[in-house]
Amino acid sequence: MWSLDSSLGFLMTRAARGMKRVLDAKLAKHNLTSTQYIVLARLWAGDGISISELCDRLSLDNPTLTGIVDRMERDGSLERRRDGDDRRVVNVYLTEKGRNLQQAVGSFAEETDDEVWEEFTVSDKKTMIDALNLIWKRMNESLD
Repeated sequence: MWSLDSSLGFLMTRAARGMKRVLDAKLAKHNLTSTQYIVLARLWAGDGISISELCDRLSLDNPTLTGIVDRMERDGSLERRRDGDDRRVVNVYLTEKGRNLQQAVGSFAEETDDEVWEEFTVSDKKTMIDALNLIWKRMNESLD
């Protein structure tokens, strides 16, 4: 019989909320949220990508990301620029402030992950990562 206490969706959501709360507390000192952090993390890996590509890479919808980018642009950590080859495309770039944030907060997510993985073996970690990726794949295939 199904039970909320053993529901995979409920347990994953609860765990994700807990991790988000810990990361948000670390980031608050820098006036950032965990969602803004993942935008920065993707751009630290390579900026100058389009809004639609950033949406795909972060698994966010366009309206959600647009609001986040609006706030981050107002705060001065990134900027939008029209693509030189296709003026319809808007690319997102880090500003100097956005690049400098990597030194200040770049390790926060890794530290949070390390806190979680502390109780797990290397094998447990691999199994969990594989399982979560499989769940993501299955749930996205079910929408097709």
